[in-house]
Amino acid sequence: MRKLIAVIFSICLVIPLLFASQIAIGTASWILDEQFYVQALDDEKVYQAVLSDNVLDGILRSQLALPAETDTSGLRTIVRGILGEDYLKEQTSAIVSDFFDYLHGQTDQFIPVIDLQPVKSVLTSDKQEEFLSALVAVLPVCQAGQTPGFGGEGESACKPQGIDDGTLIENYLAPAIPAALAQIPDQVSLAGNWQNLVNRHPWGRFLPGMALPASTILGVLILAFLAVCFWYITALIADGSWRSRLQWLGWTLILPSALVFLLGILLQGNTPQYWLNYGLQYSNLQVQTGLASTQIILEALSTSALPRVSASFLMVGGICGGLALGLILWGLMTPARKTSL
Repeated sequence: MRKLIAVIFSICLVIPLLFASQIAIGTASWILDEQFYVQALDDEKVYQAVLSDNVLDGILRSQLALPAETDTSGLRTIVRGILGEDYLKEQTSAIVSDFFDYLHGQTDQFIPVIDLQPVKSVLTSDKQEEFLSALVAVLPVCQAGQTPGFGGEGESACKPQGIDDGTLIENYLAPAIPAALAQIPDQVSLAGNWQNLVNRHPWGRFLPGMALPASTILGVLILAFLAVCFWYITALIADGSWRSRLQWLGWTLILPSALVFLLGILLQGNTPQYWLNYGLQYSNLQVQTGLASTQIILEALSTSALPRVSASFLMVGGICGGLALGLILWGLMTPARKTSL
């Protein structure tokens, strides 16, 4: 009868709790790690996605309201050279650092910003001539009734008739660049995009007065403690001898450990990436975040992050699986309890 009770407890309570606690421990090892996000963002595939032709072309066309047939390849190349991987790494690292300062309670609010000062410096010195030449090359000539300019709400960008590109750059655009850049702030706040995301998916601290990372770790520890308690109590119920109890502890631990280890192996394959990309296609992230090409960037980011996620589950599942095998061997080596005649 006691073994039947132990089996019911194990199936309904112990194994699910052990599995959940291992998943929680594995997840906490990377989800609260600032370097995980910095390293995931600092990846060649992520940079290629951010600076891809589709992303840059969408930004240029939205800002300049260019005709569909306009070839922006030359301007895309110049913009890609101005931004570059070093600039992107600096900006993403600063945003991640500010976000974790907010999570740890070191700052009262999180306001993500992009520093445009390096870009403005480049446009007033090294890359100015190349940028203006490429910019003017993509602008169509103004038609009757159009006002020369870089476009706006309901207006398309165009250049004046009767003025060659060299004259337009030398006499009009180049002298106006310093004044135009001075009107652009050195930092662009993304607080609106962040606030929209928070409003759609509100979240907060688990416990009042405790930072989110600390409260998350506390929750994981409580879950693990409950799992260990029920795991141990069930083994005590299962049998009166420690030989059987140790083996019971081992066998009830090895199943969830094997599942977690298998999950780590599966995350290294192509199938999770396929389903993740499939979900991103139907998530409508551009509307939720207000950022164009979010799906492309997140697909590249997931490719960069999955190996670390997989490694965490492999580590937790492997350690717990080794512990389970040790308990089974310990039980087998424990002498059976002698019964008195």
